[in-house]
Amino acid sequence: MLVKKYLAAITGSFLLLNFHGFSTIQSAEFNQAQIEILPLTSFLFANRDPMRAGWHREPISKGVKNLKSVTEKPVGSLFVQLKPRLNEGEYQLALRVLRDGSHQFLRLREFTGGKPLNHKVYLTIPFEFLIGVIQGEAIRSLFPNDRVEAGGWLHQVTYAWETPELLEKVFTTSGNYTFHQESFKQGAQFTIPWNSLRSDLELEPLAVRDPLVIRRDDSGLRYAFYQIKPGDTLYSSVVIRFIGEKKHYVRSQNASDLLVLNGLADARHLSPGQYIKIPLEWIRPEYLYHVPSIYRSSEEFNSEKKVKSQQYLPYHILQPESGNSNGIDIISQR
Repeated sequence: MLVKKYLAAITGSFLLLNFHGFSTIQSAEFNQAQIEILPLTSFLFANRDPMRAGWHREPISKGVKNLKSVTEKPVGSLFVQLKPRLNEGEYQLALRVLRDGSHQFLRLREFTGGKPLNHKVYLTIPFEFLIGVIQGEAIRSLFPNDRVEAGGWLHQVTYAWETPELLEKVFTTSGNYTFHQESFKQGAQFTIPWNSLRSDLELEPLAVRDPLVIRRDDSGLRYAFYQIKPGDTLYSSVVIRFIGEKKHYVRSQNASDLLVLNGLADARHLSPGQYIKIPLEWIRPEYLYHVPSIYRSSEEFNSEKKVKSQQYLPYHILQPESGNSNGIDIISQR
């Protein structure tokens, strides 16, 4: 009997030591993972939401294969860390920050590990799942030497971990631009043509003609805005005038969509001075066009231009610099 008790005590001690060792290993692995995904930069999105961005040598999302670059470095992936807003649920958060959010909200549980959302805790989300405008702001913050140039977006290789494959995935639509591998090193600069750059990143400056102005709304997205004047109606003064559709049923749908987009209950109750926001992709070509390189942001230009008063515009403006020249309202990024 004594021998059995002695053996049981030894066995119990051995199992306890093994469990403690396993827990220590698991804890060390978790801490190492946390260290590896530490962010490199932070930014304020839409003048409201603090976010952080960085790079991780392994794909953060499950099921994504980690590729090796022709430079023999891991391609890895970018990520953004953000906090849910107070009392924001999974569905609302997904709609706000994820691509195709209404169908992707269950994926948030992968990123939270099944834990409830906490508005005080940062949530790490892989770059590729986020809406383009958040990706664009993360790019500006991660790569401070990038800027608008004549004919495209100039990218300067800033970090040792950058690879051609990663940048092609981040900046371009599939297969329409290739970074030159032979000259790919820190400090090298590449100009990505506008027709190769992903438009959803909203890095390209845009302009609209009077009486439209172009701004970002509270969500951080760019829209054209029209200020209602006495006697204006939504259908004739906005839909017919600025939107390219000619079929009556499409125009009626546009009017209904604008009511929802602007939080309006009745198209007949518009107030002079009120701003109506219009998706840029709806604007007729004669009112919307790309900004010539002469308007790109520079110290010289910024010191001379006159900024149009925005005191009556009830929307937050994020980073872009705006000016008006010859009836053109411009939103440009550095």
